[in-house]
Order: sequence, then C-alpha cells, then structure tokens
Amino acid sequence: MKNNYQLIAIFIVLVSIVTINSGCGTDVDSDIPADISVSVTVDTLKIAITDTIGVEMGDSSYVFGMLIEVAHGAGGEIIALDMNRASLSTYSPDGEFIGSIGSPGPGPGEFLIPINFAVMTDGGFAVSDAIARNISFFDAEGTFQRVLDDFFPTPPLSIEGCPDGGFVGQSMSMILTGETMDASLQLCKYTDSTEADVIYFSRPMEMDFSGGNQAQSQRGPEFDFAVGPDGSVFVAELSDTLFAVNGYSPDGEEFLTLKEEMQRTPLTQEEIDAGSLNLSIMIVNGEASADMDRTENIHPWRNVIASIGVDAEKRIWVEMACTDTPVFRVYDYYGTLLFVAVTDVEFTAVTRPSFIIDAGGILACDRDPMDYPKIYLFQLLEN
Repeated sequence: MKNNYQLIAIFIVLVSIVTINSGCGTDVDSDIPADISVSVTVDTLKIAITDTIGVEMGDSSYVFGMLIEVAHGAGGEIIALDMNRASLSTYSPDGEFIGSIGSPGPGPGEFLIPINFAVMTDGGFAVSDAIARNISFFDAEGTFQRVLDDFFPTPPLSIEGCPDGGFVGQSMSMILTGETMDASLQLCKYTDSTEADVIYFSRPMEMDFSGGNQAQSQRGPEFDFAVGPDGSVFVAELSDTLFAVNGYSPDGEEFLTLKEEMQRTPLTQEEIDAGSLNLSIMIVNGEASADMDRTENIHPWRNVIASIGVDAEKRIWVEMACTDTPVFRVYDYYGTLLFVAVTDVEFTAVTRPSFIIDAGGILACDRDPMDYPKIYLFQLLEN
C-alpha cells in the first residue's frame, strides 16, 4: 500500500547511541552486587574479557568509525556493522579480519545509513538501511541477493534472524485517517514482504502536531528484544520503575511473564554531563535525510533493564544497570533465575559498552567511546 504524506514531515529520533540504563533495589546475597535485587540466593558468575578487536590507528581493517551493532555469525565468526563506513566487517573467532560486506551508496548491495543487521538461518545477512528504507539480503559469502523495500516510515530499526528463515524486527506503524495519525511501535515477524506475519508486541505512540503540518515523534529505544535458537521471542520493557520481560512462542503465544516494581535510580552527574548522541531521520514527501547531534539527557532516571539476549543453551540474559558496571540476571524459559553474572572488569556508567548475547556467545561494543571504537569478546567462567 502506498502512503500519501505530501503535507507531513515526520521527525524520528531512531537510536540513543549512549544508552541510559538501569535502576534497581537492594538487600540480597552478599556475593551479588547490592544494587541488584533478587528474591532467591543464586551463584554469581564472572564474564571475562578474552580479547578486543579494534585499534586507534593502523590497519584500516581494525579502525572503526561508528560501531552500531555486533553479533556472531553462523560459524562463530564476529560480524561488526560500522555505520560510518556503511559496511559489515567479518572477523574470525580469534579476531582476524576476514572481509567486508557492502559499501556506501544507493545501489544494490550498498548502504546509505545501515542501522542494524541480522544473521539469517542460512548463514547469510540482512541489513536494515534507515535512509534507503529497505532491508538488503546477502548470502553467507557476502554476495548481494535481494532487497525488501517500500517500508514506511522506516524499515525495522532492529532485526534478528529466525530459525525458519524469517526475521523479527522492531518497527513503527503509522496510519493517517483524515487529520488523525495513529502510530504504534511494534515488534513483528516478517518473511518475504513488508507486511508482518506475527505481531508480538505493540505500543501506541503519541504524535506531536504542534508544528502545523508536521508530525513529530522523538524516541529512543522503548523495549529491547531477543530471538532464541528455537525461534522464541523475548521482549524487555525499558522503564525506570519496572522490571518486565515477556516470552512468546514463534507464532506469538505468550508463555513467560516476569514483572517486578523497582525503585528509581537517578543519573549520576557524570552521565548528565556526558549527554547522549542521537541519530535523527527527517522524512518529507517520501525523501529521507539524517543528522547526528549530541543532546543533554532530559530524563533524569536510569532504566531498570539495559538489554536482553538469549544464548545457545536457551538462557535468557537480562542486563541490569543498577551499578555502573554491568550486571546480568540469567533465567531459563520457565522464568527461574539460574545465576547472576558480572564482568571481571569495572566500567563506569559512561564507559560501559553495549552488550550483545546470542547463540555464539557474549560480545560488546563501544557505540560512543571515550577513546576509540572497539569490540569486546567475553567468556562466561562457569563453576
């Protein structure tokens, strides 16, 4: 369906590169950080940094512009999306450069602003381009295969592959009825078209028409999600007062609900002073443009949950940010808390990286680094 928006400009803040993270409660086992509230005694395990990928100067294969996402490939290799270079870089599990996929440009296999990618079940890749408003697909060797376009107003801005060959994505839905705009933020499953096969999660969005014939929506991430190795989908709400995680079967049936009210945790002065880096997309008459700027943090509280991931053993990793250094609650599919995990090095609230936990293991990247962009490789030290 072709949307007619000749008189409407939509301003969308797509991502907050510096994520404002969690706040939590107190009074638990002394082995667990005091800011992480759990109702049962569990082991606290370490995740240790085993290596990093990235240098400040030198070999261009290891010098990143802006790392926007990292993940493990089907064979355990490490894939990094560099938004500034408009390409995916592939590294061996030991960090050796293998090759790159894509380049800047508007043509097939090229990107304008690649915002996220997914590893597909056949070992290939899907890349979401915020400006081109499409998703490009590549095979396992990095050869361009096809493009899925005509998304409106943007393609899914965060995507993950599914075992059946489809993908799950966080997208916006906008419907104009007369002078009324109905907008919602959704998590959906797609296969071969821009129409969703399954809607797992939907939340209404408020549109600001105070600018006359302009509709404006400003948002950072309002929920995070992860797809398990069996295709189950998990959604974590990003709230400053609520710990909320829901699990869905591949066909959309809810089977897990975790919910807990939490105390608010204020931002530190260091976080306030650092501000946040925002990517903005302006869409006017079907044409999109982008701008990057740094803004002061307006919301003074940390979120309860920072991110969610699922490993190869179908363990759900929920990243908290009650302390400056990362802390994870790790659950099974039944909602049983298995253990708590902490990093073996400390990060401040400003320097902590963005974590990605998938079937290949644990990675993290600096999206707005204090020194230079790099990828962290972690390993769980189990008892």
